[in-house]
Parts: sequence; structure tokens; C-alpha cells
Amino acid sequence: MSPSGLTRRKLLSMAAVAAVGLALPACSGTSADTITTIRLQQNKPEVVEYFNALIKDFESKNPDIRVVQDFNAGNWVPGLIRDNPADVVTNAYSVTVADFTKKGIFADLSDLPAAAMADPKSLELIKSFGQYQDSELSALPFSLAAAGVIYNKALFDQHGVDVPTTWSEFLGACTTFQAAGLTPIYGTFKDSWTLGQPYGYASGGTVDLADFFSRMPLTAEDLKSDPTVSFSSDFKIATDKFLKILGFMQKDAGSRSYTDGNAAFAKGGAAMYMQGPWALSELTTINPDLKVGTFALPMSEDPTETKAQVTLDMTFSIVRSTPRLEAAKRFVSYLMDPAVVNAYNTKFSAFSPLKEATVNANPQISGLQPLITSGKYYLNVTNYFPPAITLNNYFQTLALNRNDKAFLTTLDDAWHRVATRNA
Repeated sequence: MSPSGLTRRKLLSMAAVAAVGLALPACSGTSADTITTIRLQQNKPEVVEYFNALIKDFESKNPDIRVVQDFNAGNWVPGLIRDNPADVVTNAYSVTVADFTKKGIFADLSDLPAAAMADPKSLELIKSFGQYQDSELSALPFSLAAAGVIYNKALFDQHGVDVPTTWSEFLGACTTFQAAGLTPIYGTFKDSWTLGQPYGYASGGTVDLADFFSRMPLTAEDLKSDPTVSFSSDFKIATDKFLKILGFMQKDAGSRSYTDGNAAFAKGGAAMYMQGPWALSELTTINPDLKVGTFALPMSEDPTETKAQVTLDMTFSIVRSTPRLEAAKRFVSYLMDPAVVNAYNTKFSAFSPLKEATVNANPQISGLQPLITSGKYYLNVTNYFPPAITLNNYFQTLALNRNDKAFLTTLDDAWHRVATRNA
């Protein structure tokens, strides 16, 4: 998850605002005994106020429903245990969320009109993690956070470098900047999570991730069949290219943090920066005159094979056991209205996962729009790993010792340990 940049004081302030807002009656003209109250569980503190405004608008159009927003993600599992979970849940879809899906925690939403409006590619990514009874649609995509290589437009122009469309052109751009005494890519792997971006680009551009992880053993029973699929065999090219990318970072990348990287890149300390859209506002806060764009990192010599990396940053699900199913469906249908979806994604530098969505004109990320529109994108590899595998630590070790064989063997061993514990 990207850093929100919120202080404790700001979070407490937003919590107070949310509490005051939720204390108000949904509609003064509706009696309390006719109002259905549902809870929305969402895990992004930075959008609390935005969702309060959406909730207020929804309640004005649906005076018989009141929505309580809970942005403490830690309440989710305890709520399930107490058999009192939130009615509507929003998540960044990953293998962790998929575990709840496969257990039947979420209701089937395939009958909602919003399901027919969703981009088939985004639905394909959700379904790739597995479906309840191999048929149900347990989440609707609301926001795609697309990431690529952030580049300094002025430095590219100054050195006569075009946005690369092939792997060799990318290497040529790095060599040009290096020869001019400029750091091609600013590295920040003191914060290990930041390495998930370049490794994500390298793996997503060389491996069919959804297919690969669908074939990996998930249980002890799967391991008995002695599967031949492995990181050691399938991720060798990706890991080699990842190490090549690291070679174009500054020598002290291992001691530089995400905050250091933002400050250095914003001040012209490198031509490129491998971060997601969450970094954009911080960069322009540091340097309001900075002009940046984003391109998908090409991994082959065929430009048509290039895809963008995305995260299903926000999806909506409804808990199957809720006795307020119809009210929950009405709320989710409101949230999935194209006008609501498009407005949210425009504001938060993301992309709409709906068919024929409004084009995001933000010049900082518009370079990724054609790929999103055409469905040429893949999910960040980190979303496929269970929390028990400390992936970011392995990335950091690889970045420091450059031992690709040990890294891939470690991934295989860690994956098999987790599978062994699963019934």
C-alpha cells in the first residue's frame, strides 16, 4: 500500500468529522423506525471526507437508508468473528481478499447492472484469484491505480530522449543520461516496499502472472502432485531485468528512503523514478514547477506487447450474511454509477474500470490511458503473495547482494512452506 502522508493529528481530525457527520439523521422527514442502517467498511483514511460527501448525497436520494462509514480496517476480521461484519466492504483486491471470497463471505453481485458495465479485463483479474463455487462475482471494480515510470519531461527534452517503447530503447535512454552525468533512475530501497515497483514491472512484462499463480500449489495436497511450475524457472528473465534496472540507480540507493527519493527527484536529481501515482502530489508539492509524465516500462522489442501495471485499488463487496442485502445493493449501485466512479478516479489520479470510461486527462498519468482503455494491463505481482511471505524483505536482500539464484530459491521455499500449512 502506498504511504498516505497523513499525520496522527489529521487522522484524529478526520475521525471527528466523520463521527459528527454520522451522528446526524439521514433525513428529517423520515421516522427512525423506517430507516435501514448499513455499515461501509473502507480502508483508506485519506478518502474519508470524500466518502462522507458521497454518503450524504446517497442518503438525500434514499431517505430510508442511513450509511455509517468505518475506516478502521482492523474492525473487519473481529466483526466476522462476532458475526457482526460491515454490510459493504471496500478493498484493494489481492490474494488476502480472495481468501474471504473463496470461503463464501461475500454475496454474488453478478445480477447488479454495474457488473455489466465493468471492463471485462478488470473482472478477469478479480476472477483470476478464484471464485466462490467457481461462478460468483464477489467484487465490483471501482478504481484502478496504474503505475509506471515517472519521468522528468524537461530532462528528457534537454537530452533529446524520447519516451522508450522497447526494452532496448529504455536501456539506451538510461545510457544517455548516465553518459551525461545524470542518474537515470532514482532508487530508494532503504524502504524495501519501493522495490515492488521495478520488480512488478519486470515480472508483469515477462510473465503471465494470473496464469502463473493459478498453477502454483496452494495446499499440502497440491504439493503432492510435484508441480513443475516455480519461480526459479519462470521468473529468471524478470529477475535478470530487475537487476539490470537497479544498475542504473545511484550508488547510495540502499541508504535512501522514499522521502529522500521524492525530494531528490523533484529537484532534478534523476531522469526517472519508479513509483506509483501516490508520489505525484508529493513531487509537485516539493517543486510546483516540475513537469512529469508516466510511461509503462517496455519489457520486449515489440511495443504492442507493453502493458501497464495496475492495482485494483478499490473494489466493492457485500457480505453474504447481511440481513440488509437490498439496502446494501442499492448503495453499491449508487457508488458504481459511472458519474460517481469517474469523478472519484479523476480526483485521485486513477483510472475508471468501467466500459467506455471518461478519459483521465491528467498529463502526469495520461501516458498510461491508451493501455488502460484497451485492457492492456496486469496486476502488480505483490498482490498475489500471501502476507506470510515477507516479499519486500526478499526484494531488499536481492537488491543488496544481487544473488538472483538465491532469491528465486527463497521464493519457492517460502511459497511451499505456506502451501504445506494450508489444508
